[in-house]
Amino acid sequence: MCNWISGQEMWRKYDNTSQSHTLPQPREAYVTVLHSSENYVCGAIALAQSIIKTNTTKDLVLLADVDRISQYFLKGLREAGWKIKPIRRIRSSHSKRHAYNEYNYSKLRIWQLKNYDKVMFIDSDFIVLKNIDKFFNYPQLSAVSNDKHIFNSGLMLIEPSICTFKTLMKKRFSVASYNGGDQGFLNEIFPWWHRLPGKLNHLKYFDDINDQMHEIPDDLYAMHYLGLKPWMCYQDYDCNWDSLEYQIFASDMAHERWWNVYKGMPKKLKQYCSLTSEMAARIQKHRAKAKNANFVDGHWKIKVKDPRRLSILSIS
Repeated sequence: MCNWISGQEMWRKYDNTSQSHTLPQPREAYVTVLHSSENYVCGAIALAQSIIKTNTTKDLVLLADVDRISQYFLKGLREAGWKIKPIRRIRSSHSKRHAYNEYNYSKLRIWQLKNYDKVMFIDSDFIVLKNIDKFFNYPQLSAVSNDKHIFNSGLMLIEPSICTFKTLMKKRFSVASYNGGDQGFLNEIFPWWHRLPGKLNHLKYFDDINDQMHEIPDDLYAMHYLGLKPWMCYQDYDCNWDSLEYQIFASDMAHERWWNVYKGMPKKLKQYCSLTSEMAARIQKHRAKAKNANFVDGHWKIKVKDPRRLSILSIS
């Protein structure tokens, strides 16, 4: 069986019989994972830059399947501040083939980071808006509620353990996942989870039909970008407005927050946020549909000035 004793309890067990001894500083890191798509590299770069701007004292570690992330993009990720750790991705036994969450179980590899006492996992479609180092004081597993009963696995505070990792790998075949991905699985494994403040994982989601502005609070710690990602749209406006299906994820205010991080990046990092031909085609397709449907929000009328539209990146 795994020893579930927390890192904090282990530190308290340190020999303190002599006043000359001092407690060791905990080894802690922010972690994200890229396992299948290079389309999320720009998001990971922006995440790193946003964390660094908060004057964090923690390491930044990125787990990457280097068979699927090219050396070109790995270089950009390192320049952004990530320490790269190669991994092999893990397929969910409960996910459909080619589903968006088919390899989300790769996230389980954060428990293999045994060189750290605690890690804060953050999905690459986040930005951090102010320092969150103090939340490393929480125990495993800490997260933000997705509703009253389950947590959102986009941000989690965990305590690495090889024993825990082996247990998770074994149970992934027998424990069901309500969504086929890591979130459903981890909610079954950690039903006793600890609640972090909601402002640490504020979902970009607006289901109130009376809320037409889709504004976000000013005092958030971190923003979680659901729907079409900012770097997959033009800088000029949130392209989630161009599709009825995605308008619940649309917010000009949240969109601007992400692009403010981009604008503060060194020039050498911005090249990794170019539009791909696939992204550009999708934007143009839905923008034309919004125009033909005469959507009342009027975003399709905006004259696009984003210079990225003039230099489309081809990813094979």
